[in-house]
Amino acid sequence: MNEARNLMNIDAPGSAIARYDEYPPVAADRMDLSESVSFFRRHLRLIIAVTLLVVAAGLALSFLLGSTYRAVSTVMITNDAAIVTQSTAATAPQTVLSSELLETQVEIIQSREMAQLVATSLGLDSGLASEDRRELIDELQENVSVGRAGESFALSIAFEAEGARESADIVNEFTRQFVNWELSTEQQRNAGAREIVEQRLAELRDQAQADTQALQRYRIANNLLSTSGASLTEQEISTYNQAVTTARAEAAEDQARLRTAQAQLRSGSIGDDVGEALGSPVVSSLRSQEALAAAEVADLSAKYGPNHPQLIRAQSQLDEVRQRIEAEIVRVISNLEARQAVSAQRLASLNNSLSGARQKLSQNNDAMVGLSELERAAEASQEIYQTYLNRFKELIAAEGSETPNARVLTYAETPIFPYSPNIPLNVALSIVIGLGLGVLAAYIRESLFQGLSTPDDVERETGVPCIASIPLLSSVSSESDHPATAIQDAPKSPFAESFRSLGASIDLATHGKAKIIAVTSALPNEGKTVVSCCLASVLAAGGQRTMLIDCDLRRQGISRLLNMQEGQKGLIDVLDGSAPLDLADYDDENVFCVLPLSPRREEPEHLLRGEEFVELLEKLSGHFDRIILDLPPVLPIAATRILASRADAVVFASRWRSTSKVAVKAALRRLPPEHVNLVGVALTAVDMKRRSFLDPNDPYFYYSQYESYYA
Repeated sequence: MNEARNLMNIDAPGSAIARYDEYPPVAADRMDLSESVSFFRRHLRLIIAVTLLVVAAGLALSFLLGSTYRAVSTVMITNDAAIVTQSTAATAPQTVLSSELLETQVEIIQSREMAQLVATSLGLDSGLASEDRRELIDELQENVSVGRAGESFALSIAFEAEGARESADIVNEFTRQFVNWELSTEQQRNAGAREIVEQRLAELRDQAQADTQALQRYRIANNLLSTSGASLTEQEISTYNQAVTTARAEAAEDQARLRTAQAQLRSGSIGDDVGEALGSPVVSSLRSQEALAAAEVADLSAKYGPNHPQLIRAQSQLDEVRQRIEAEIVRVISNLEARQAVSAQRLASLNNSLSGARQKLSQNNDAMVGLSELERAAEASQEIYQTYLNRFKELIAAEGSETPNARVLTYAETPIFPYSPNIPLNVALSIVIGLGLGVLAAYIRESLFQGLSTPDDVERETGVPCIASIPLLSSVSSESDHPATAIQDAPKSPFAESFRSLGASIDLATHGKAKIIAVTSALPNEGKTVVSCCLASVLAAGGQRTMLIDCDLRRQGISRLLNMQEGQKGLIDVLDGSAPLDLADYDDENVFCVLPLSPRREEPEHLLRGEEFVELLEKLSGHFDRIILDLPPVLPIAATRILASRADAVVFASRWRSTSKVAVKAALRRLPPEHVNLVGVALTAVDMKRRSFLDPNDPYFYYSQYESYYA
């Protein structure tokens, strides 16, 4: 036993053989969605169940709610009424269609007054009390809605009611009342305005005539006979004022030009920057000649000396041009002085004439004051009268020509299907919500999951290698329903192959020297008894003489699994000496032997923990090739740790995706490696159909691809 246990330490440092998993995995340079796909495949049933539950709830809620029908009509806002008014009145501004106008129309449709008009027109409020009528108006106002179609000037009017015909009738009445709203309002407004204007017009006509007659009498009495309402002297003064203003401006301009030119000359200028000189075409022409002459001088200076005849001639021409420019500038300055003198004389003459006219005007000042007052009064009276007269004409012209500012595009038809509840939409929303909740439930379930699913999970969580995965019999075979007979019924099945794989893993871990093999688990019902029985059966089928011993005093799993009868010699009988073991009873033809536990009330655990059990194992080791011990679970039974130390190799059974990894780690901590040779963990009851939903690194992930190999 100790020799086999020491075989686990043969991998000394410096060994030339390297394991495949000693090299770190290389990071992939592509996206791997296998984990996500595996997650959804694992929890597909839960996601579908939650989704169906939410869809059922949505359908139930949809059918429990009452049906509501929605009818819609469309109107277009126009400015036809404003156009008609504009054609008859120049002062009436044309209405401009805008978002603010549309919002106003929306408020009109949804107003309480509009709801009252609809109720009265349809006779909905006939015979109702005031409180009931108020509730009816509130309901109409609440159920009508208006929306704008994009950026257009079309409005959609909708009404929701329990009846299909009722919704169409009410929304169409809202449409008709709204179209006639502006028409009736305009007619009432025009009628009231015409009555007011007509009364005031007669008074204003008499007042305007009286003011005009008073103005004419005053003019005759004061000899103010100009057609414009002012005296001839005043007209003359006005003409002189205009002429003086013009002359003063011209004189100031001429004087400013002269002073500017003189100031420039005093500052050392030669006159070439004087404004008049700059604008003179003669000076401009001479400047051009100067530039050409200067260019020629520069060119000849570069070629010849200063005494060369051509250079002297060119220089003389340049000097002559410059003298002519200076002479022209002097002439320009002289012209400015002459112009300034003429402007000053003209201004003085006009001022003298203006003074004479003003003296004559002073005689008529008192008369002109009264004339101005009468003119203002007459003009005001005439303007007011003319304004009212124009307005009266507009009202007369607009009477009978009023047009609505809205036009019906479509009337509502009786809806066939209810607007609410929307069954397809509710189902779609329920499916979306259900899928979301299903995925959320799957994530919660995944996060709360504490079991072991794959060999990588086992090694990562426990630090112990996973040496085998025992399939759930129903997931790989439909012919056998009992694990004890499945090996004999189908020795080439994947179920039997998994135990051959378990035996091979034990032999590899112990170099084939593990004669006593113990099978235990953390908790009951994890399949350790099935593993013990089937492993012993596979070893025996391979030609090895195998003894299977039931060491679980509480459950007696092997004895019950193999239907051991009462009165048959058992393990306790052998240990207490009541039925000594005779190896002659196990001849060479019996390759598979079982030492069960006889049914009894007492549980002599001390016999298993004592030297009697050790001596029995040594005795059997000389006669059998393999001894399989079915031990009790580690956590509930303390003796398991001692019994495990008697074996050359210990296999730890853990139920697939069922046993908590916390329980597994707690049990493994009770098996000290210096006393127990734990070769690995065997996952039991593995559903091979669901195993393909997990880790692609698991060999059983590809079971569907080589399943036919066992056929």
